[in-house]
Amino acid sequence: MDRLYSAENEREEALLECEDLRDQLEFSTAECNSLEAQLNDVTERLQRAERAVEALYRQRSRDQETIHLLEGRLAASRAEAVNAEEEFRVALEELEVSSRSLSESNLQLYNLTRTLERQVDERTADLQALLADRDALIEEIHHQTRNNLQIIASLLNLQASRISEQSAAEVRKSLSRIQTMSLVHGLVFDDRSRADTPTLPLLTQLCQELAAKNAGIGSVAVHVSGQDGLVPLNNAGPLGLIVAELVGNAFNHAFPDGRGGRVEVEVFGTPTTKRVVVRDNGIGMDPAAANERRGLGLLLVRTLARQANAETRFVRDAGTRVEILLRGGTSAN
Repeated sequence: MDRLYSAENEREEALLECEDLRDQLEFSTAECNSLEAQLNDVTERLQRAERAVEALYRQRSRDQETIHLLEGRLAASRAEAVNAEEEFRVALEELEVSSRSLSESNLQLYNLTRTLERQVDERTADLQALLADRDALIEEIHHQTRNNLQIIASLLNLQASRISEQSAAEVRKSLSRIQTMSLVHGLVFDDRSRADTPTLPLLTQLCQELAAKNAGIGSVAVHVSGQDGLVPLNNAGPLGLIVAELVGNAFNHAFPDGRGGRVEVEVFGTPTTKRVVVRDNGIGMDPAAANERRGLGLLLVRTLARQANAETRFVRDAGTRVEILLRGGTSAN
């Protein structure tokens, strides 16, 4: 019994020990599970770390390649910088040489400019002297021309006083034409003469002078109108003489017995005068007689028209109408 009791105690103690061992086993199992989980976590961390290290290795490899590439570029840039510096030094030397050459050229140009200015001043002075001489010569020519016309007029007037009245009438007509030539010459060739002469002011002043000269012949009015065209200076004189002859004919023949009337002069064309029309409302003239060139006046008109490079047309239309067609243009200034 004692042994049985003792065995029972031992069995209980063995059971207690077994319980303890079971508890320890469970604790150890739980601890092992925890350690296994920690080991798995550490393993995963190690794997991630290995992958990060591999990525770092790859990035380092790429960085090394980039560094090698940048080093190559830096070496090339340094070489280019050295070449650019050498080129800049050469260009600077060339610039210095060019600057010296430019300074010398500027000095030569300045000296040449001064020489040219002096020559231009001398030439200008010579030209001004020549121009003054020419103007004086032209003025003297015009003066002599007016004097000669005046002498001719005086001779004709003297001749008219010594011949019969019938012949004196023809001489007085010539005297009137000479006086008209002198008037036109004075209007065309004055101090304001230019290569191209304004037609309207010329004919206006001419007709005013003719109207004043013939103021005692009836009540005849003269009116000038039209466009502000130009006529070459060498044609202005013949054109003025044509208009003066036609207006004079109107005063002398278109209004007999002291009757009144009107003479109109119209200028057409700008900037170049193309046509001049002289009309009156007098008794009129037969165009056929005009085309037959009878009379010194009509012959003079056609001769002057050729000198003025113009054409004349006679029309009978409630009076007399004469068209002067100018074919030439203005001269070059």
